[in-house]
Amino acid sequence: MQNHQHVSADRFLIRGINQSVLLNLIRTEAPISRPQLATLSGLSLVTVIKITATLLERNLIVEKEYAESTGGRRAGLLEINPQGGFVVGLIPQPESLTAVILDLSSEPVYTRQWDIPLQGDYPRALELLVQCCEELFQESQIARDKFIGVGFGMSGMIDGDRGLCIDAALLGWKNVEISRPLEERIGIPVFVDNDVNCLAVYENLFGEGQPYDHFLVIAIGRGVGLGIVTNGDLYRGAFGGAGELGHTAVTTEGRLCDCGNRGCLETYVSFSGILENYREYVQITTYNLANTPSEPSLLEIVTQARRGEEAARAAMQRAGTLLGVSLANLVNIFNPQCIILSSPDLNLLTDSVLMEAMQQEIKQHLFSQMGKDLRFFIAEQLGYESWARGAGSLVLRHFFGSPARIRSERSSIQA
Repeated sequence: MQNHQHVSADRFLIRGINQSVLLNLIRTEAPISRPQLATLSGLSLVTVIKITATLLERNLIVEKEYAESTGGRRAGLLEINPQGGFVVGLIPQPESLTAVILDLSSEPVYTRQWDIPLQGDYPRALELLVQCCEELFQESQIARDKFIGVGFGMSGMIDGDRGLCIDAALLGWKNVEISRPLEERIGIPVFVDNDVNCLAVYENLFGEGQPYDHFLVIAIGRGVGLGIVTNGDLYRGAFGGAGELGHTAVTTEGRLCDCGNRGCLETYVSFSGILENYREYVQITTYNLANTPSEPSLLEIVTQARRGEEAARAAMQRAGTLLGVSLANLVNIFNPQCIILSSPDLNLLTDSVLMEAMQQEIKQHLFSQMGKDLRFFIAEQLGYESWARGAGSLVLRHFFGSPARIRSERSSIQA
């Protein structure tokens, strides 16, 4: 009896893997015919016909056009049905929650933001999260059974495999479960990961990273984060800690970081780090503040740097120099095909002073031909809605991913 159960389970898993293969091919190659799917997947045409029939019945794919016939019946062309399912992406901040509902093509169909206190008291925050999710489901008027899952992206050290927040300094949460309690309350699978990892997943599935198997996502904001994609999939490290670029040391003696260490990259390159670069330049030089009666904002510093203002240029150049050295180190370690830069403030990434200093340091510190054909992209980010879209893509990664991998990840969450 036990052997029979194992055989049935293995058959179910194999069918799930085959279904995943076909879904991904339809997603990336559409419009595509069944014979083409059989050729590309290596599956028999009979298997392809059976699985696609199931996917059509579940409204996950649609048959819209017809391919040119070579004689006989014309072959139907298949595409993903964007309205076949929906996912939710959530991005918590200390005093707010941003949510977006995505279709299967990762296109936003509904967005919402709440001004709620999420910092500190996690049990209370969990209740607020549940309330917001219920409001979202009701307001969207999408049938509950159409939701595939909820993605939860947050800053800090996150164990995505087990659904745990190990340490999120921004929210003041430590060693708390996210996935299981939220999942039990709303009745929908919940996946959690670092917010920059979520951005990397989005870029991998739907963004600039699609053509590449090896790329890095660098996010500059309140901190400096890193998302790593190797061999076409997200790399998290042993327990979700990979990618803490902002807390790599750029000097053994330096500014005190919120993490307790000194000389961390983010103390020079994050939004607050650039402001501190400006203050420090003013303090150690005879720079005249007569034309700047009050301390400028980040946007003002970027604007002034473009106009050639001395202190602003120095602040941006220091950030670009240290960022460039750090990126060169990453390229020498990971040998990526491309680097995608992201920031909630796009003005920062279009600043010529910062970008030129960064590029110069990268070229100077790369090993051998490591930078050959290396591409750079600036991701379009429009506030926290874009980050929430990344969190929703975390669910789509599981939906389109191999059931063998998902079963392994989900079993570790429930262990």
